Amino acid sequence: MPDFFHSRRRRVTREHKIAVDRKVRRFLPRSLLARSLLMISIPLLITQAISLELFYGTFLNTVSRRLTDAVSGEVSFVVQQYSNASSEQYKTFLLDNAQQNLQLNVKWLANQKLKVDINRNAMVLGPVDELLDRGLDDRLDVPFATDWRSYTDQVVVSVQLKYGILEFLVPKKKLTAGSVWLFVVWIVGSALLLFLITAVFAWVQFRAIRRLSKAVEKFGKGRDPGLLNPVGSKELRNAAISFNVMRERILRFIKQRTVILASVSHDLRTPLTRLRLSLAMLPQKGVINAEDQVADITEMIADTEEMEQMISGYLSFARGEGTEEPKMTDMVQLTEDVVAAAYRLGTVFISANIPASLPDMMIRSHSIRRVLGNILENARRHGGQVNIEVKDQDRGILYIIDDNGAGIPEEKRESVFIPFETGNSQKGTGLGLAIAKNIVQAHGGDIELKNSPLGGLRVLIFIPK
Repeated sequence: MPDFFHSRRRRVTREHKIAVDRKVRRFLPRSLLARSLLMISIPLLITQAISLELFYGTFLNTVSRRLTDAVSGEVSFVVQQYSNASSEQYKTFLLDNAQQNLQLNVKWLANQKLKVDINRNAMVLGPVDELLDRGLDDRLDVPFATDWRSYTDQVVVSVQLKYGILEFLVPKKKLTAGSVWLFVVWIVGSALLLFLITAVFAWVQFRAIRRLSKAVEKFGKGRDPGLLNPVGSKELRNAAISFNVMRERILRFIKQRTVILASVSHDLRTPLTRLRLSLAMLPQKGVINAEDQVADITEMIADTEEMEQMISGYLSFARGEGTEEPKMTDMVQLTEDVVAAAYRLGTVFISANIPASLPDMMIRSHSIRRVLGNILENARRHGGQVNIEVKDQDRGILYIIDDNGAGIPEEKRESVFIPFETGNSQKGTGLGLAIAKNIVQAHGGDIELKNSPLGGLRVLIFIPK
């Protein structure tokens, strides 16, 4: 029972997570470019918001509090002095002195009442309006009101006294820090500039991704997009190069299979026709003497063996690498085994120069054995004496196989890698070198034919690490 409840709880939790993920994905952009810009812009906005909050919480708040404290103190001083003045002459002197020394334009509005029910506080950047009201409230014991809307460059502070209103026109530069707007513009402007620069660079990079995506989609639908020009970052260039290699390999694969299908009927037609004629020539009635049919039966068996050999070659080429998985292989042991097997089949080696140590490589060992064995068998059949040398290079292993046979003319060295092209008049399906090249190229290597110092053919097989 506990296991049942635990499994049910896990299932419900998993379903809840899936539902939450679906809701979240509903609000997220679908394109990779938009998601990348979102991942860049959100931390940028959070950073700018933190910077702005720190500015408001420290510098702006501190400066605004000091400025409003100074202005509220000056207003409070003038109000107290004006209320305690015993003569009109001193009151006039006090107002003139406030104008000259405190930069406060003070007016006396006799017999007026303060309209405290009217809110004239405009939206002010920063906490300066609230700090000013708080400072005046702490220092004055009479009603007052502030007006930030009537003038663009001045703040009106109205203080209600016994016989009228004392009105102060305070310059806004005494209350606000001039760098506030500059800081806000810098914050917003730098964020927009960084976002635009990032968006441009991201668009350039993701343009290469879109091109690769469209090429893959087009190629997947059976339309050849052509070679893809590698652009963008290193990873994108490698992806484009890998796509080109994959495209060439698939096209070569399709072409080779097409050639096989076109050639099967042609090559099998001749022995099938001979078999049909031989069967038609057999007696249909009477007693048949088996000894008289030995020659016909022998020819039919030979035709059957020939078709079997052809079909075996077709299947071998069609399978290519088969289902063999790459594994770490001892290249010294592999090479020695191939040479020993060729020696048992009658290959005469002038020399076999195999290093005592070669790096282990991740390869399809049976396929590589097949390639080397096929090349050595061709050298034995067309030559007689063979020389094999193995070199450990920086990028891989190079096999050099020479024979003293007739060789292959230079103009035919490319065509012998075409399926069903034997390059000579001897019997064969012409698939050996085609299979070998197919396997080597599948490993990322290459195979090349040259003139041999022994007078015959030199085969160079390079297998990369």
